[in-house]
Amino acid sequence: MKWNYKKDIPYGDISINRIEDNDYLFRTLTIASFIEITSNVYEKNLSVYYRDDASTVQWLEDVWEPEEIQHGESLKKYIETVWPEFDWERHYETFLKNYLPLCTVESLEPTKAKEMIARMVVETGTSTFYKAMATYAEELGEPVLEDLCRKISKDEVYHFEMFEKVFKKHKEEENLSKKEILKVLYDRLKEINNEDVKIAYEALGSDGSYDEYMRQTGTFAKKYYPYKMAAKMFIRPLGLNDNFENVIATTVKPAFKILGI
Repeated sequence: MKWNYKKDIPYGDISINRIEDNDYLFRTLTIASFIEITSNVYEKNLSVYYRDDASTVQWLEDVWEPEEIQHGESLKKYIETVWPEFDWERHYETFLKNYLPLCTVESLEPTKAKEMIARMVVETGTSTFYKAMATYAEELGEPVLEDLCRKISKDEVYHFEMFEKVFKKHKEEENLSKKEILKVLYDRLKEINNEDVKIAYEALGSDGSYDEYMRQTGTFAKKYYPYKMAAKMFIRPLGLNDNFENVIATTVKPAFKILGI
């Protein structure tokens, strides 16, 4: 593991007075912590699905799952440091009760290459989300959160690259066409504001509505979200040359803004 949150994140140095009244930050970090810390469920499903691909299963078990869970644990520690009155465990139990029924092997894409496209889209979302959060934390004057988010974002980019390698291997086996790849990308683009975020938000027991939270997220994204980075990562499964990739990324970029991310 490249970093360890217990050793490398100085939680005692958090500028609590600068962020303790920031309700949007609290909600967003808590939602992320719930989803990240539950990555062991995804790992088990993926390991079953790729059971005849030993090297992928080993990487999922030895690297991907521990790093993803660390993301959740590090965020949980941050939340408990800044907002100690919040009963993280109790609200997480509520989240699990409603979330776990959605996490099944049957819910994965119909082929191994297509599932890797889905994983790449997810990692695109997480790596760019944490990059945006790091920029936001810098503006807030909270360097501990900024450093933590940059570390997580870097991990997610690495995960993206590893999923891309697995995708390329299975793409050749399945002889996947660009049309088929585009369909998976299109379907995933429609699901960017997905159900897991809503379930996590509702588990917070917040007074505000989910729709209002999403409107706040749209405002946040317009200022901090790295749209160009997201667009370029999103179309990577198409295997375009660099010049054409830049053109297509420019075309795709407005779609992310329309979706409010």
